[in-house]
Amino acid sequence: MRSSGKTTLCVLLITGFAFTAKASAPRQVSFNAGEKLQTSILTLNDNVVGCYLSTPSGDEIEFKPQNHSNDKYQLLDDTDFVKCQVAIRNLDSNDNGLWVLRSVSDAGTTRTESYQLTVISTVTEGTTDIASDNITTTEESSKEILTTLTTGELETTIAQTTEVILDTTTPKDEVTAVDIEHVYIRTKLGETHTLIIPEYDFLNNEKCHLVKPDGGQYDFEDMHISDVEIINDYTIACGIRIFVSTEEMLGRWTLISRGTRFSTEVVERRLPFTIFLEETTTDMPIIDTTKSVEETSKDSTTQKEIIETTIADLPKETTEKTYTTERILETTTKKIEDVSIINIDPGYFVTKIGETHKVKIPEYDFLNSNECYIITQNGERHDIEHMQLYGIEAINDYNVACGVKVHIVSEDMVGDWMLVSRATRFSTEIVERRLPFTIVIEEIVNALPSEITIMEGKDIYIRLEDATSFHATCKLVDDRDEERYNVERDPRYIDTCGFIVRNATTNDSGFWKISYGVKTIYKAWTRVTVYGHSDPSLQTHFTWTLDRPVNQLMGPESTVYCRLVDASHNTVFDGFGRCNVTLSRASNEHAGNWKMYVGLQGRVLTDEYDVHVSIRQADPKPAVSTSVVSNKPTVTLTCSVASSETLRSCKFRDPAGRILLATPGVGEGRYTFHGNSASSVTGDRRLECGIQITDPVISDLGLWRCAMETDSDNYYGFLAALCPWAMRDPEVAASVRSEPVLEAESETVSGLAGETVTMSCSVQSPIRYCYFRARNGTTFSISPGESLGAVEYAGAGFDAGECSIRFSNLLPTDSGRWSCHVGFLDHQEPEQSAQFALTIRDTLVAEQRMEKGALIVTGRVYDDRALDYCRFVRIDGLGFTTDNLPTGYRSDSLLTVGRCEIRISNPSVLERHPWTVAARVQGMSFEFSRQTNHSLQMPEAGGDDDNTIVIYRFPFSWIFIIVIGLSLIIIGILVGPKRNRKWTYAKASTFRESFRRSFTRKAASEQTVPEKNTPMSA
Repeated sequence: MRSSGKTTLCVLLITGFAFTAKASAPRQVSFNAGEKLQTSILTLNDNVVGCYLSTPSGDEIEFKPQNHSNDKYQLLDDTDFVKCQVAIRNLDSNDNGLWVLRSVSDAGTTRTESYQLTVISTVTEGTTDIASDNITTTEESSKEILTTLTTGELETTIAQTTEVILDTTTPKDEVTAVDIEHVYIRTKLGETHTLIIPEYDFLNNEKCHLVKPDGGQYDFEDMHISDVEIINDYTIACGIRIFVSTEEMLGRWTLISRGTRFSTEVVERRLPFTIFLEETTTDMPIIDTTKSVEETSKDSTTQKEIIETTIADLPKETTEKTYTTERILETTTKKIEDVSIINIDPGYFVTKIGETHKVKIPEYDFLNSNECYIITQNGERHDIEHMQLYGIEAINDYNVACGVKVHIVSEDMVGDWMLVSRATRFSTEIVERRLPFTIVIEEIVNALPSEITIMEGKDIYIRLEDATSFHATCKLVDDRDEERYNVERDPRYIDTCGFIVRNATTNDSGFWKISYGVKTIYKAWTRVTVYGHSDPSLQTHFTWTLDRPVNQLMGPESTVYCRLVDASHNTVFDGFGRCNVTLSRASNEHAGNWKMYVGLQGRVLTDEYDVHVSIRQADPKPAVSTSVVSNKPTVTLTCSVASSETLRSCKFRDPAGRILLATPGVGEGRYTFHGNSASSVTGDRRLECGIQITDPVISDLGLWRCAMETDSDNYYGFLAALCPWAMRDPEVAASVRSEPVLEAESETVSGLAGETVTMSCSVQSPIRYCYFRARNGTTFSISPGESLGAVEYAGAGFDAGECSIRFSNLLPTDSGRWSCHVGFLDHQEPEQSAQFALTIRDTLVAEQRMEKGALIVTGRVYDDRALDYCRFVRIDGLGFTTDNLPTGYRSDSLLTVGRCEIRISNPSVLERHPWTVAARVQGMSFEFSRQTNHSLQMPEAGGDDDNTIVIYRFPFSWIFIIVIGLSLIIIGILVGPKRNRKWTYAKASTFRESFRRSFTRKAASEQTVPEKNTPMSA
């Protein structure tokens, strides 16, 4: 076991499971400035994808998926139970406040651990003793955190204990002397005697010394005393054999064992003994030590078998005094040993033979682990390092102080066990952490019948399918997990535990079980449904598979009206006919008791029924086994899977993507097939199919995929056909792909706006996840069986290596470069991606333009499909089709090729605004509609394309005015004065210029209007 000597102060905070409905209050903790705080969250088997730490200042540090560790904050390594563990270094007063550690699993489960931190600026020196109530507080804290654990959650993992321990020191520099009772040896010359101080578990680094009668002291490491032999045995701390060869060996000796306890205290065990000849008389007890060390090693914890005297010759009190040597050792040991007990919440395993479970006591930084042992269900204690228990294997892990793997090999392992970790804390105190756990073996057998549908008032008959010798232990347990006593034993089926339940009621509906056995508990389940007299065929129990779609009809066949309320009191269905439950994916929230209200024909009131919904885990899909056998000139590819179903078909896909159908006994060209057979080599029924290739060519070399279809599922496997004799050619080897590479099904994908578009990629290997990335960076993650509104998975499955997605709402703006990405089952393999071009076309394109003074409005559907009609709507709401055009409009539409077009010769300003064009494709029940551009263009003057005709009108009114004016001028010149004649000349000149300009000016209605962009009016 690992010893930890860290001196930094550390808090290990392991929170409970996400099953807890309410978060616990923040913990109050205090630290000295400059110390380190370590915090973590117990996550067990969760796959943690997010780990975040919120500081008192409101900042959030991300450790997963992106690791933003620095000198202050550091992400620590994951363990079996902890996958979100961080350390905060160099604490100071700025770190005071609320800290929150949060973990997020890939299933969306969030767990948090919060605490209020106080950093003390100065450290008070001194010695602090840990009172016994500190341990009590630790135990209560552990129990509070783990109260949310259930029996099922402890079947494969053992909860860890939370401890908050202060660093203390307890200086010890005196020697603790343990004096063993003086031994008197009556002997004679030529005899050999053995003296032993047995090994003691809590003493380390023991050294041996021997003091001779002359006062000389000798260390065993360099001792060379004539006629004295050192005994080396792992059960003996210090031992010698003394051969009494001369009288110089007589006198008082002392055997000393000196060692340390708890790394600080020195303990010295002293065994004095005196040797004298038989002729010598003494009043002290005489002990014969001639017994061999081989006999003494049988029991290292007692001296009774190594001390054999002539007890019959001694007084009674002397005999008893001689035997008190062992009791002195035990009493002294108990007196100097102080153990603090920490009881960890017990574990409970409901298992079966062949399974393996791990039991662990985690390592703790402030404990130096010294010993780990296990107590069996029979009360036997075994040291983990030296144990030889069948089915028990030690766990050697630096994060585990004491741990074992329990392999359930027989019924003898049933019972109450205990795992114990002994360690020292602060070098002085012994801490013993005890983890009791119970092993219960359960086996599921078959009941007959497995389902019972019965009318209320009838009798239920239930029994085992096979007879048992434990039929005397059989009992019947109802749906409320209570043993039924008001039942009868069926005299016809004594050996098969037959039971009769009289006068069944609707309260008897549920899952019943027959339980029997002594060590192994056998259980046989039967689902009982008791219907009322109104409808005996009504089904009220449903079992759905987790994360699978549900499409379930409920209620009697003759239901007129039905209303269904789920376990969360949400109305799932309310309408005419039978209740219909449609779920894209079943979850644990759907489990529970539902209410169904049914209205039947001929009834006014509805009947109320209790409907029970159970959610079960999907059975794991068996893996496909593959093999490739190369035996020139043939290569045989074989796939097999364990299944009790019938193989319906089998196919192979070669490296080029070509599909080969495997028909048993049929060969074609280089290929011969075999399959649709079942083998029982290992006792399991397996489905097998294969293909044999004779003289393979280059196109046959590479990665193949096999697919096997049964009544309930499809199974896929991958094989690498690499012929050794063909791969010797470097050119051939270079052209053959031996590693899986993700490829897009097509380099270009096209579709129509608003219609379904499928994008597919595949790789010759099972994949772990799949997602697509649009040209604007948006990602779409998808999994088999998943449907999220307009997005759903469209491939054969991840085990087939297919990443495929189906969209139903793409627009032309989504066109561009897309990519698909996959991850492999091997987490070390990098993610692969493949790119492709996406083109989304509009279903109808509408536009308007000016051409030779006429306005042309057009619309064209995709693929030039034939149309039923074309429809146009002007800006003021005037609508018409090509069959009822207004005056001044002409249709140039070609419905057979999907073209709509109208021409307006002299468009007004109103007609130059945007138009709405609609068309319906033949065979469709709906029409497409689009609007033209939103700009209003007026014709330009003088342009090459502007054919506007300018009309010059002759000014007759001006001729009349000019004639009158000229007449008045002539008269004025002739009869008027000189001044009047000047005025007349000036006016005449003005009229002349005005008349000249009139011939060069356009009419106002014919003047060119500048080009404008007029917004569309309502």
